[in-house]
Amino acid sequence: MYKINRQLALIVAVIGCVLFLLCIFTPLLAQPWFVLLLALWVFVFSSCCYRLTSLFRERNGLDKLIQRNQHQLILFTLTGFFDRTAGPHWLAIDSIDHIKCYEDSVSIFANRECVFSTSLPSSKADLVTYFNSLLTDREKQSMIID
Repeated sequence: MYKINRQLALIVAVIGCVLFLLCIFTPLLAQPWFVLLLALWVFVFSSCCYRLTSLFRERNGLDKLIQRNQHQLILFTLTGFFDRTAGPHWLAIDSIDHIKCYEDSVSIFANRECVFSTSLPSSKADLVTYFNSLLTDREKQSMIID
């Protein structure tokens, strides 16, 4: 997620440079639609920069995005600007046979098919540790967490 957010911030910054050059070398700044375009760029760029900060990781901890009740995992995904989440997605723990953790993302498999995949602001080691603490020993015996 961090790599993707960094690339998005770089792309949005390049677009901002183009807009800035247009402000300098053309009279577009006098046009109301161009001012609105600049305001939109500021909003999008601030969102991209916020997603690169440690505050973003702290506010969106794994305990807020992955929860469990007695027999189900409750998963939320980050969408849109700033800290907006989508979900919840409910997965029966007994149906899960493999949880594959990557750097900044996780995929959950049931019956050898991916049933849920999302990007998360966390490292692979943190994800594996969190899933190991979230599940019971009996549940961990029936699935692979890596």
